[in-house]
Order: sequence, then C-alpha cells, then structure tokens
Amino acid sequence: MINTSLPTFIFTIINILVLFVGLKMFLFKPIMEVLNKREEMVQAQFASAKSAEESAMNLKKDYQDKLRDASKTAEQMVNEAKDRAEQEREKLLDEARLESEKMLDKAKADIAAEQRRAEESVKDEISKLAIAAARKIIKTGDQSDAGSN
Repeated sequence: MINTSLPTFIFTIINILVLFVGLKMFLFKPIMEVLNKREEMVQAQFASAKSAEESAMNLKKDYQDKLRDASKTAEQMVNEAKDRAEQEREKLLDEARLESEKMLDKAKADIAAEQRRAEESVKDEISKLAIAAARKIIKTGDQSDAGSN
C-alpha cells in the first residue's frame, strides 16, 4: 500500500518543489531563452522581409514612373520629329514650287526671245526676198524698156 504519512507527504512536496526549481533554472530558463531568441530572429526576418518588400514596391513604382516618363518623352520626340519632317516637307515643296516657277519664267523668256529672233530672221528673209524681187523687177523692167526702144 501507499504510505500516506505526514513526513512522506512533506518530503514529496519538498522533492516536487526542488525538482520544479531545478527544472525551472536548468531546463525552462534555457529553453525560454532559446525560444525568445528564435522569436526575435523570426521578428527580425519579418521586419527584413517587410523592408525588402517596401523597397521592392518603391523600386517598382520608380520603374513605372520612369517607364511612363520615357514613354511620354518618346511620344513627344516622335511628335516633334513628325512636325520637323512636315516643316521640312513644306519647305522643300515651297522651294520646288519657286524653282519650277523660275524655270517656267525662264522658259517663257527663252520662248519670247526665240520668237523675237525668229521674227527678226523672218523679217530679214522677207527683206532679202523683197530686195531680190525688186532687183529682178528692176532688171526685167530695164530689159523690157530696152527692148521697146
């Protein structure tokens, strides 16, 4: 049977208290320290992960902003290039129009000069023919006058 005497009961309680204090000092305290260190390490990792996530989000936002700015800049550059090309095209068309007008005016002037030369040449030919005809008439008229005498 179980001995339930008072000294055994007190001795058992003292044993339990000594065992509890010993376990607390030599087992629970180191285990709690390890658990606390582990918890601190996990919290530090969570904080580090959160910081890395925030940093990544900031980098992503910066990247998106730069991408948006680059897109706007590229669009603006394309529009400016189109405008410059349109201006250059208009300038070249104006220059071509002026050049063609000059060429047309020169051609008209050349045609007018050629017409004048042709008219003068025709006048000279007509004058020569008229003089030659007049000489012939005079010659034939002299011969007919000489034959009738």
